[in-house]
Amino acid sequence: MPPTPPLTVVAVPELEPAADVFRALLADGLDAGSSLAVMRGGQTLLSAAGGWADTERTRPFTDRTLTRVFSAGKPVAALAALTAVADGHLTLDDPLGRWWPAYATRGKAATTLRHLLSHRAGLPSFSPAAEQIDALDAEALLDDLVASTPIAPPGEVIAEHALTYGTLIDGLLAQAGAPDARTAAARLEALWATGAAPGDGPVELRFGVGRDEHPLVADLEAIDPDWAAPYLAREGGQRMLDRPRGHLDPARLNSAPWRAASMPATGLFTTASSLARFYDDVHRANGRVAARLGSALHAEYLAPQAVGHDLFVDGPVEWSLGLRIDGGEIGMGGIGGSSAWYSPGRDYSFAFVTRSLGTFARVDALADAVEAALPAPAA
Repeated sequence: MPPTPPLTVVAVPELEPAADVFRALLADGLDAGSSLAVMRGGQTLLSAAGGWADTERTRPFTDRTLTRVFSAGKPVAALAALTAVADGHLTLDDPLGRWWPAYATRGKAATTLRHLLSHRAGLPSFSPAAEQIDALDAEALLDDLVASTPIAPPGEVIAEHALTYGTLIDGLLAQAGAPDARTAAARLEALWATGAAPGDGPVELRFGVGRDEHPLVADLEAIDPDWAAPYLAREGGQRMLDRPRGHLDPARLNSAPWRAASMPATGLFTTASSLARFYDDVHRANGRVAARLGSALHAEYLAPQAVGHDLFVDGPVEWSLGLRIDGGEIGMGGIGGSSAWYSPGRDYSFAFVTRSLGTFARVDALADAVEAALPAPAA
């Protein structure tokens, strides 16, 4: 018989029902290792972590276990790019060719950073030639995008740039960023180092993890064999999600080279508490992120920028400059089940980080329990 999964929970009384849902996910085998955090007004209302961090079931999954959260990291990648705007190295609406002449070819000359961050750059996938590129060869993948023709004129079509988002951000920062911050990973590190980190204590939001810290990283493991099937069944799903191959293969994702690589589109390593603190801060006009960006750019970061049918999502969306807006909530989920957001209606931030690749049914159950327990603030 396998050992009983370890579990730690600290919750205010109102959120004990949500804590019970989290406990049940582990007890019923619906999750092998995850963490959950709920915050309001700078205070942690619920912190839970449990299960195992590794496939051998020897390392407990704790609230400090780092986990790859796939696209749930895209808002953080966008924020890294926006710090370059705040610093005067980029603008939102000048053509990218101003800084990156090689990119302004094959119908891409009008592309702006606003288009890119709101998933309207027209390059939602790498070209067919990228099937032959090593997924860790960032330079070759960037060259592939520079040589590509967009699927539509920039700004005309919405399609989440599932894998290309981070490559394009890093490519632009390499051309226009400050000498010591020419990648999203470097800008993210500098952002927290300058005191912009939300809340107190360390914020674990990293694009790539140093090899000496790989023992802190959770092994990804598919608990549902069809965890990616709904995405791959969509038109273009494979080319947008897994060209070049490897992004849906837990064995590759768990390898040392993939953990060390900086992949801003899908490679954020974080904890639930860090993401919850990020969302508890990011919406505030007087928050630390707002102070870093300035009030006007902070407002742009949160405001709807692209509204309509998204070809990758295959449904209606609202994108800000990196954040998904849904019924007024701002946030982002990642394939496999991790998700985080801020809800203005009930004034709470929520983050669920899991190494167990499955559906969003777990997040839905947890969110339902949280919302049932937290009434909307009085007007």
